[in-house]
Parts: sequence; structure tokens; C-alpha cells
Amino acid sequence: MLGFVDIHAHVVPAGDDGASTIEEGLALCRLAHEAGTKILFATPHAHAPWDHYPRTAAGDRLFATSLAEMRAEVAHWGLDLRGGREVFPTEIARSDLSDVVLEGTRAVLIEFPGSWLDIDDPIAIVAAAAAEVETAGLVPVLAHPERCRAVSDDPDIVGPLAARGWLLCLNAPSLVGGHGATAERTAWALLDAGVVALAASDAHSVARPPTVDAAFRLVRERRGVDIARPLFDGSALPWG
Repeated sequence: MLGFVDIHAHVVPAGDDGASTIEEGLALCRLAHEAGTKILFATPHAHAPWDHYPRTAAGDRLFATSLAEMRAEVAHWGLDLRGGREVFPTEIARSDLSDVVLEGTRAVLIEFPGSWLDIDDPIAIVAAAAAEVETAGLVPVLAHPERCRAVSDDPDIVGPLAARGWLLCLNAPSLVGGHGATAERTAWALLDAGVVALAASDAHSVARPPTVDAAFRLVRERRGVDIARPLFDGSALPWG
């Protein structure tokens, strides 16, 4: 591995539950760099209005100024820090997709509703959002399916999404038990079913850091380097 590509991390202040200051964000970026990450995407939440962290004008301004300052600093270390968003599926229709793509790619990060949310038919709303992204000529990347209750109850339910060429992205900590036994079991089931394209840190803090090296090593040990490498090296992404 020449370096990891981590497409999902809350390391730049934006008014959500990730880094709250530039200093904290830089400390997280340092952890990522030291653990072998070469490209790190900052993806603040774009929650639904009823949830904790909807997009606001103030949050957007904070993110833009913080990203610019942090990007210049971490570039001196050799870390490429880029912007993006983690979009709740119902917010895709209200978003300017050109404003939420993962920078330098044609991918849009959409989150599976987590098990802590009481959502009717989460698979349907994810599929609808992904179809809208696809219609716009972009590629949906579907974050942390293993943390969605409907998926943990029936991992086969996401097979049709992957079959459409949509990229399922595990939280790397799920592979090493960082999100509990259910997420761990589901993550490995999805990986073994061949429906997973990527893994990312979904970092939020020092306690939940932007590091994917432990998960990479475990997948390499259990399933081999040919399975492990594409999950972590960015080769599955639609660049440009």
C-alpha cells in the first residue's frame, strides 16, 4: 500500500459532532497521516432538518474557512485533505449535487440511516437518493450499511443496490469491533457477499480516530491482500 484513501471523516469544523476547532481537526489529521492515510476527505453531516446536524449557512462558512486553513497546513506533511459531505438520503433532493461531491471525484456520499433512527423502509429512501445521484451522472457511495438495522437484520437486502454499481462503504472500525458485535458481524457478512467496495474511518474524535490501518491489516490477514487493498486504496472511486 502506497497510502490509504479515507473518504468519510468528520475532521474539519462545520458545526456538527466532528472536530470543533481547527486545532482538534489538525490533531486528527496528524493521526490519519501517521497511520498511513494519503488522501483524507472531510465530510460534515448534511442531516435532515429534524435531525441534529442539518446544513446551515453558518456551518458552511465555518467549514470553508477551516478547510482552507487546514488543507494548507497538512499539505506540508504530505496529506491531501479534501472536501465533501455526508448527506442524509432525504436531503439529496434538496442539495446542489455539485456542492456535495467528494472533491476530485464524481461520487456523492449518502448515509444509510443508523440503527438509532426510527425510519420506515430505510432501504427505499437510500435507493431513491442513490437513483437521483445516478441520474445526475454521478456515482452514489453508500455509507455504513452495517449500522442500519434493516441491513443487519437481512444483509442480502443490499445486494440489488451493489448490483446497480452503487458503492457500499463500510465503516472500517466495524470490521474490528469498534461499533459493536452486530455491526462487526454484518460488516464481515457484506464483505464476504462481495457487495462492499470501500471502507472508511467515519472519524469524529480522538476516541474515534481517522485511522483505517488496523482494519486493513485484519482484512488482509483474513481474506488476503487482493480483497483488502481495493477497500482502502481509493481505486474503486470514480476520479475526475
